[in-house]
Order: sequence, then structure tokens, then C-alpha cells
Amino acid sequence: MVKLKYNRNNQLSTLKTKAINNINIGECIKIKNSKKTFQIVGLNHKRAICWVREWPLKSNYHNTFEISFNNILIPTSCRYESEENSKLGNV
Repeated sequence: MVKLKYNRNNQLSTLKTKAINNINIGECIKIKNSKKTFQIVGLNHKRAICWVREWPLKSNYHNTFEISFNNILIPTSCRYESEENSKLGNV
């Protein structure tokens, strides 16, 4: 009889994979090494990558870049913060 070793990391990986497969274009995410929120603008499940842009959108430009699914921490809500509210700490 073979006993399988309990591995908490495998469970987390499985849960994360399921969450990644459930994200859609237009949804917002948090990514590693950033406190900012990003919106998904493209997905490629075969290559395990997506294209994102910073949220909320800037009025003068929309930088889009590619990241690996491994860099996604969590899906989050796309909240709009006005600059005035964020400066005042009201958001």
C-alpha cells in the first residue's frame, strides 16, 4: 500500500488554478510585487498568460502588458477611486 504525503502547497496550487480558470476579461486582479489593481484585457489559457492594464484607467494612456498566471495573487473588484477621495482618505 502506498501512502500519499499530505502537501498543503499542492492544495493551494489546485485552488489557485481553479480560480485562474474562472477569471474573465474585464475583471480586476492583484499581482505579485504591486499594491495596484489591474484589469484583464486578454487571456491565453494555453500559454498561461494574460494581458492587463492598470485600473482605474488613466485619461491620457493605457499601458497594457503581459503577465503569467503565476503572478496573479487574487481576483478583486474593479472599484473606481477618484483622486480627490483617495487624497482625503475617504475610500
